Amino acid sequence: MTFMLSKTMLFTALTAALGGASLTHAAIASTAPHQQLPILIATAYTDITLPTLRRGDRGRSVAQLQQILSDDGFLHAAGVRLGNPGGAVVDGVFGVITESAVKDLQQRYKIPVTGQVNPRTWEAIDQFENSYRSPLPWKS
Repeated sequence: MTFMLSKTMLFTALTAALGGASLTHAAIASTAPHQQLPILIATAYTDITLPTLRRGDRGRSVAQLQQILSDDGFLHAAGVRLGNPGGAVVDGVFGVITESAVKDLQQRYKIPVTGQVNPRTWEAIDQFENSYRSPLPWKS
């Protein structure tokens, strides 16, 4: 995927990527022409950039995962299958329903079915199931 970034946006992105390392706007401006540049932005699905989530975890990261699973029907289907006629809710608690929804997703994309959301699972979620481009719980 290619994005068009202004020099200011490029500076902000590079500064953030380098963790605020010493980088001056002038240094970027001198290397970038006075037009927008196409930039290829790679996504790193790693334990460093995304949390590994599993049953028993709680919080915002779990809620973000559940929202994506809910938007794509995985959470509801797992809830109904496990005896919750209303499906499941986004509550930020990684329980048996969320684990089952994750296993369904892993099975669909032929990745190891662990019920845990690891880098490979985040990649599948982001590339195939995150149609609304919901934010992933990137570590800061």
